[in-house]
Amino acid sequence: MRGTNAIRVRSIDKEVIVERISKVTNELGVANDNTTFIEQMITLSKLLSMYDQPLSAIVRAVDEKAQDPSYFVATYFDTKDLDHSLWVYRLVRLLARYVLLSDRFFEIGDHRYALLAKDVRKSINEFLLNGGAKHQLKYSIDYSLNQFWPFWRFERNIKSRIIEGYTFSYNEIRHFNLFKSSDASIIYAKVLDDNLPSFTENVSLILHYNQAFLDIKDDWEDIEDDVQEDMPNVFVMAAVEDTPYQRIKNSSLEGIRNIIVDGSDSSCASVIRLVNEYESSIRNISIPNNLLFLKSLSYYHAESLREMIKSSANTQ
Repeated sequence: MRGTNAIRVRSIDKEVIVERISKVTNELGVANDNTTFIEQMITLSKLLSMYDQPLSAIVRAVDEKAQDPSYFVATYFDTKDLDHSLWVYRLVRLLARYVLLSDRFFEIGDHRYALLAKDVRKSINEFLLNGGAKHQLKYSIDYSLNQFWPFWRFERNIKSRIIEGYTFSYNEIRHFNLFKSSDASIIYAKVLDDNLPSFTENVSLILHYNQAFLDIKDDWEDIEDDVQEDMPNVFVMAAVEDTPYQRIKNSSLEGIRNIIVDGSDSSCASVIRLVNEYESSIRNISIPNNLLFLKSLSYYHAESLREMIKSSANTQ
């Protein structure tokens, strides 16, 4: 009886969360104010995370890197079907878990992440089988995941170059960031392509740029961890033009960010140039009107990144 009651409570809790998701979703964009819209998206992101919360602490940690409600909102704006939007959200979240767990395995070689990624891959196959997905999507997901594998080999190559003291051009930094964020266009956008009547390749392009912005934000937050693990990071890659990597590596944990932000003229300037270039490109991309919120998110991400980098540089 105890187990049955626990299941019933979880079911009721999920119903309450879905009701709250529905309420916030129906209010999205009604105020016609971008600040309010962003706040609603943040609230929605938290609710969606509660709706699909994993038991594993490791998976919860990687989920924090993939709390983007864009795919859910895009599906809802295009179909007005809440259940279908939640289905798309859950599939994209599973795919992001697989990518992030695999990424962590290739970064540190801990086989726990490889085993968890294997379990998630199995869950993806079961989800597609039980969810009535079109045959085209089932086959394209496998193909898309295989297409992303070369990134991890590329990342290892960049890691070796960093350790060897290699300096990177602006184009190399840009290529790394766009390659890293290509999971959005190669993998997740394929789910929308299969489920959205209004989907176009330009939508995929905007999703790619938005993921690039989010990856830059992650790099900013992870500077110290990435240096400790010798992992590629756009801020570190830009900084080594002025500051030898071994000097950064041998600094105290508290001093790493100071050297990169304050001691390198190239680091912040190169990344802000990257942000500005992406934003400029996005302005010239046309997408369906009911998905224009994706461009609003682009401008929000770009401005937030500029403010975050500049304010930190000014306080050093």
